[in-house]
Amino acid sequence: DIFGGMFGGGRQQQGPQKGNDLREDIDISFEDAAFGCEKVINLSSGQGTPAQSLKVRVPAGIEDGKSIRLRGKGGPGMNGGEAGDLLLKIHVDEKPGYERKGMDVYTTISVPFTTAVFGGEAIVNTLKGSVKCKIPAGIQSGSKIRLRGKGIVSMKDPSVHGDMYAAVQIQVPRNLSPEAKQKLREFEKIVAA
Repeated sequence: DIFGGMFGGGRQQQGPQKGNDLREDIDISFEDAAFGCEKVINLSSGQGTPAQSLKVRVPAGIEDGKSIRLRGKGGPGMNGGEAGDLLLKIHVDEKPGYERKGMDVYTTISVPFTTAVFGGEAIVNTLKGSVKCKIPAGIQSGSKIRLRGKGIVSMKDPSVHGDMYAAVQIQVPRNLSPEAKQKLREFEKIVAA
C-alpha cells in the first residue's frame, strides 16, 4: 500500500471536477442590441454527435464585446462534478448613420438653409420611430439637438434610457434663380452692416 501510493498505483480517487468553460461568438444587429432578442445557437461537441440547439435570451442594452454566461451549458464535469459554463461573446453590427457611445446614440440630420435661419421643425429617425424636433432660429451647422430618453436602455435598470443626439447639417441651396441670388446678396449686406 505504501509503495502503491508513492508510485501512483492508481488507488487514489480524484474528487469531482468542474467541466471546461466553452466560448462562442454571436453576431446581432444594432436593433437587437438595443431592444434585446432571442437567438438560437448550435453547439457542436466536436465528437461526431449532432449539434445541440440552444435558445439564448440577449438582454436589451448589451454592448459590443460583452459576454453572456450560461451556467452549466459548458463541457461535462468529471467524477460527478458540475458542468462548465458557456460564454457567449456579443458582436454588434454597425448601423449606417448611427453611432453608439454607452447608452447614447448619435446621428445626423439635414436641415434646409431657411429652417436654420428662421427656425422650425425637423424629423429625426430614432430607434423607436420618427419624431419631430424643434430647430431654433440661427442654429449653426454641427450643433447637436438632444432628444432625452431616446437612446439605449440600461441593462441594470429598464426604466433608465440614454439620450439621442442629432448633429445638424445645413443644406446650402444650389441652382438659385437670379432673383434668389439677389435676395441673398441683399441679406448679406444687411447682416454685414
